[in-house]
Amino acid sequence: MPEVRYGLVEGDGKGREVRLAPNQYFHRKGGHFVQLRNNVKGALASLCASGIGRVFGWVESPKQAEGYDAWLSSATAATDKLFCIYADPDNVFEIPAKELKASVNASCIGKGAALLLTGSTYTLIQKAQVGGAMTASPVFVVDFDKDKRTLFVKVKQTKRQAN
Repeated sequence: MPEVRYGLVEGDGKGREVRLAPNQYFHRKGGHFVQLRNNVKGALASLCASGIGRVFGWVESPKQAEGYDAWLSSATAATDKLFCIYADPDNVFEIPAKELKASVNASCIGKGAALLLTGSTYTLIQKAQVGGAMTASPVFVVDFDKDKRTLFVKVKQTKRQAN
């Protein structure tokens, strides 16, 4: 089976370039949802940490670093700029599910999901986790792929950061 390419699967994909906070890891096998962070020395976006409830959009990161499955932004704030697809109501994104394969099913559709980070540095992967005791669920599930263990999600408009 070919490798899954996560990201925008439906919608117009409108967006703009954003400056990144320092040392942001974007793994090719994970989600790339970001939030705006104007207080980081001029940098505008950073990877959503576990439990963050607001989403600005999805960053399209460059090819991974040599010998790694991830890309790392510059250690200097606002040095790197990447294209960010807005969290518009019609955009649907594919992201890996934290759930086991058996749990990725039709019962997920319509439920809110939290954005969680697993791993560290070059193994840091953003995943979606459905339901549970999540205090922040900025996305909701509109479809799933049981075999690939992925969820198709939209950002809740009440959890969207304005552009």
